[in-house]
Amino acid sequence: NAWLGRRLRTALAALPPLDRMIVLLREMEGLSTREVADITTLSEDNVKTRLHRARGKLRTELKGA
Repeated sequence: NAWLGRRLRTALAALPPLDRMIVLLREMEGLSTREVADITTLSEDNVKTRLHRARGKLRTELKGA
């Protein structure tokens, strides 16, 4: 578990700051897309797009482990 936690932190750190914030707010804090959009002042569609791309980057980064 510690190894996976380190890998996840490293993968998150590799994301651009805004994408990292979106992932953390949605996946870790459990906020809705609308809530994340309000916090980041982005449109809901933009939040969804960034989240989709960030998840893909995280998946790729974690597969390289």
